[in-house]
Amino acid sequence: MGAAKGVEPEVGLRERKKRQTRLDLCTAARRLVIERGLDASTTDDIAQAVGVSPRTFFNYYDTKLDAVVGPVGEIGTPRARAAFVAGGPSGTLFDDVVWLYASGYESEDEVRESIALITEIIQTEPRVLAGFMAAGARHEAAVADLLAARGERVSAEFAGLLASLMSTLTTRAAMSLAGTPERSLAEALRAQCDLVAELFRPAAH
Repeated sequence: MGAAKGVEPEVGLRERKKRQTRLDLCTAARRLVIERGLDASTTDDIAQAVGVSPRTFFNYYDTKLDAVVGPVGEIGTPRARAAFVAGGPSGTLFDDVVWLYASGYESEDEVRESIALITEIIQTEPRVLAGFMAAGARHEAAVADLLAARGERVSAEFAGLLASLMSTLTTRAAMSLAGTPERSLAEALRAQCDLVAELFRPAAH
């Protein structure tokens, strides 16, 4: 499957700053949990690590566990979501969904660190793993909302299946990078999609 291409519309500076603050709080929360454990980390500690007030923390997350799990309902970048809703960049639903998810892999270094932190955390903090599982419903709702805004007439079951499929593919893509660190996350995701396509390819006779 080829990479979809397109020009993303501009998004305001305020929205970009809000997104960055949300991601910074998530990263700080994950670092602190690894350093101190979930119980010994506080929302005040997380806010201080990012340089914002405790009140600002609660503008983005309700609890420290929410911060560790991160913005699961925020798929891709704001510009990519706007382009996706507008019907782009390719006009083919699955290609555009993959492109949307891959757009969230910026910056690459931050995403790679995030994956490494999550991998370490869920081995020692079962509550975080449970938090990721519980967040699945929010992820499905976000996918359904994006599809509806794009004008796709699909069932809730279809949206849920697509959300689960993309969660699995992105996880597998991240795992595949262990042996090929020079590969980009977007390339790894598209490679996983190519493997899925093999399942539906007619057998050669």
